[in-house]
Amino acid sequence: MNETTTAVTTTTAKAPVAIGRGGIQITDMDGLVRFANAVAKSGLAPKGIQTPEAICIALEMGLEVGLPPMAALQNIAVINGRPSIWGDAMLAVCRATGEVAEFSEWYEDGGKRLPRNPVTFSDTTVAVCRVTRTGYEPAETGFSVADAKTAKLWGKEGPWSQYPARMLRFRARSFALRDSFGDALKGLRSAEEVSDDPVELAKPATEAAPDFKPRKPRATKQEAVNEVVVPLKDQTPEPTTQAPQAALEADEPATEADTAAVELTELQDRFCEFCRDSGIAFDDAAGWLKTTGRYKGDDLAGFDEVPDAVIAELLKAPNDVKKLVVLFGKK
Repeated sequence: MNETTTAVTTTTAKAPVAIGRGGIQITDMDGLVRFANAVAKSGLAPKGIQTPEAICIALEMGLEVGLPPMAALQNIAVINGRPSIWGDAMLAVCRATGEVAEFSEWYEDGGKRLPRNPVTFSDTTVAVCRVTRTGYEPAETGFSVADAKTAKLWGKEGPWSQYPARMLRFRARSFALRDSFGDALKGLRSAEEVSDDPVELAKPATEAAPDFKPRKPRATKQEAVNEVVVPLKDQTPEPTTQAPQAALEADEPATEADTAAVELTELQDRFCEFCRDSGIAFDDAAGWLKTTGRYKGDDLAGFDEVPDAVIAELLKAPNDVKKLVVLFGKK
């Protein structure tokens, strides 16, 4: 009687992720991770939130303040390593509570209310935001040109020079909404405000760029051999009369160590040491290189597989080096 063995292969079907009028309905961690992976692979994630892990955190923070997944991706910003929310979305989150009894914004100059955005500015030009939450006293906040000068914001390159009236308005709005709806905003500050914070979080990366970190001269092949052979001889009760080169040829462990010592190029070695000193795991660095499109080949197994051209391009982008440290460096 012939016996036959039948292999049974079982597959675990993934639970479907519901989609309603408002888009994808994420109800568990599995759905959150799957959606984050899809966004990362699509290449449509906002700059600075491009890894599946970063996308997961942005989605979670958005869910906590009531934003659906795609709205969270577009309105949660990571600036200087801190999550924040854009000013328009901040107002939307507060209005979604149904407790905004009054909200109004206007400009004043010299104590006189202006009919529209100011065209010329003086120290007394001020943006005012008035918020009344149901059951609470009204909160009114102003932010003037004088305030902006004190904070060293006025005339600053970027939005403060391009759209000064709107930046005054967003600063007054942020303060007023945070005062009245701190519970709804979960402590999130406006992205416009956070972007002006003086932060030195990325200082280690600045010191490392554009050449990561100065290195001592690489050991020669013979020096690498001697570093391995001498400890081995110390552990051997009987001395050997073999010359170092003969020991290299006869000693298998020394041969393997010698190969490992010379298998990295100079750029790969520098990248390896930079990641080690910054506390960045290789898997995180490799994943970041792929999700940002810097590397488009097969999965990387070690620093020796990272092309020199990829590292050379990274050296030319110190801001990207900063982001790598902010996202994965050990604080």
